[in-house]
Amino acid sequence: MEHFFDVANTASDTNSFRVLILEDDQISLASASQTVLRAAAESVIVSARTLAEGRRLLNEHKFQLCVLDIQLPDGLGIDFLHDIQQKSPEACVAILTGVPLPHYRDQAEAFGILHFMEKPADGKTLGALVREQWDKWKGVKSGSCGFSALLTQLTTLDIIQLKCLARSTVVLDFVGEEGGRGRVFFKDGEIVHAESGAVKGVEAFNEIVGWRSGQVTEVSIDPMPSRTIEGHWQGLLMHAVHWVDEHRQP
Repeated sequence: MEHFFDVANTASDTNSFRVLILEDDQISLASASQTVLRAAAESVIVSARTLAEGRRLLNEHKFQLCVLDIQLPDGLGIDFLHDIQQKSPEACVAILTGVPLPHYRDQAEAFGILHFMEKPADGKTLGALVREQWDKWKGVKSGSCGFSALLTQLTTLDIIQLKCLARSTVVLDFVGEEGGRGRVFFKDGEIVHAESGAVKGVEAFNEIVGWRSGQVTEVSIDPMPSRTIEGHWQGLLMHAVHWVDEHRQP
C-alpha cells in the first residue's frame, strides 16, 4: 500500500519534487516521511513496503530522491538499485541499514551508492540530504550529491570497498572522530592517491582506514593529483588492515 503526502502546486511529475521511500516498518516510514517534509515541505512523498510496489511506482513516476531499506518482505532493497538506474537515473539514493555493509558488497557492484545511514536514520543527516537535493532540483547550486554517513557499524573499510566495487572515479573526504582529516582518491575503482595532513600515499591511506568513526563526503577534484599508490585495491586494503592491527592503541 502506498501513501501520498501532497502539498499545493505539486500535482505533476514535472512540477513536483518526488521522494520514494521503500520501507516496510511503519515507524521508520513515518520518521523518514516527517524528516523529508520538514526539510522540503513541498515534496510529494510516495511510499512502498515491497520491491514489487516500488517497481510499479517507478514505472509510473520519476523521482528525485529514493530512500531504501535493505531488508524487505520480498527481497533486498539494494536489488532495487538496478530499477532506479533504469527508470529514474537522475535520482539520488540513500540506503538505510541496520546490518554491516559487507553483506551486500556483491550486489552493490557497478552502482555508485552515495548515501548509507544507520537505522534509525539520523534526522539531521537525512534532512540535509533532502534539502540538498531539493535545492539542486530547484536550480540552486548547493554542491554535488555527496556521501554523508554515521560511521558506527559502517567503517572506512566498508565505504572504500564499495567505491572500488562500483569502479568509481571520485574523491572521498574523511573527517575522523578525533578531528583528523584525509582524502582517498579513486580512478576506475582503483585507489590511486591518499593524503592525511602532510602525509601522502600508502601511509596516509593506512591512517584513514584506521579511523573508527566520523563523517565522509564524496567530492569531485579536477584534475586528479599525481598517483602515489600502486597495486590492486584488494591488496592495498588487506595490507592496511594488517597495518591498523599492528599500530592500533589498546
